[in-house]
Amino acid sequence: MIELDAASRACWSANRYVALRGALDPPERSALRAWIDELERWPETAGKWMKYYEPGEARLLCRVENFLPYHAELGRLLARRDLLACLEELLGEPAVLFKEKVNFKLPGGAGFAAHQDAPAFVSFGQTYHATLMLSADAMTPENGCLEIVEGFDRMETLPQAEDGTLRRDVVAGLEWRALPTEPGDVVLFDSYIPHRSGPNRSRAPRRALYVTYNRASEGDRRDEYFALKRRAFPPECERMPGAELDEASRVFNLGNPIR
Repeated sequence: MIELDAASRACWSANRYVALRGALDPPERSALRAWIDELERWPETAGKWMKYYEPGEARLLCRVENFLPYHAELGRLLARRDLLACLEELLGEPAVLFKEKVNFKLPGGAGFAAHQDAPAFVSFGQTYHATLMLSADAMTPENGCLEIVEGFDRMETLPQAEDGTLRRDVVAGLEWRALPTEPGDVVLFDSYIPHRSGPNRSRAPRRALYVTYNRASEGDRRDEYFALKRRAFPPECERMPGAELDEASRVFNLGNPIR
């Protein structure tokens, strides 16, 4: 069962993140890995789920998005009452799904540059979000685990580079902490905490669900989000040969190795 205790609440208050260890039991962890394997095998299909790859000859799968309408088991997992109760407490009101993705980071996969989510998310008329990260595999410094800034407890947008990631001088001045996790661990963090991750230098994949929620009072914008993303930053199977992505694609391509 997933629940917040006094230590979890204190960590969230001080840092705007909390790690819930062992949130899934062994059968649930096995099921999660099997479901992620399924997503990896799904063929690229225009108009449905969205698969994104890293550039280069290897064409490493980097991400699958918009899969919940097509995967009932993952939908039921993310609709668990204990999970939603944690999100409701942290957001201060009922939570509404904003978007879902799985980051794969296969062996040799690149890292994600330091960034905040809020500058991209607020373009949909919402002010605050919380993201749930659920580890399917062990996440370590060697394979590019999540890194966060300890003690960042404010709703503040830091100076950005032209691509929307954090400026190098800002990154250098922050105190970064690696946050290793085991399969079945949950990490919750808000949309203002700076975060990043390194490349996968191991021989095994580093796969995790990243599911973002907003406050119910700020509306259900999931369908709008994916409709806009499909137009501005479509998966490769939906792109016209030789067509340039427009400026709006930057909102959907923040800090990741997808091109």
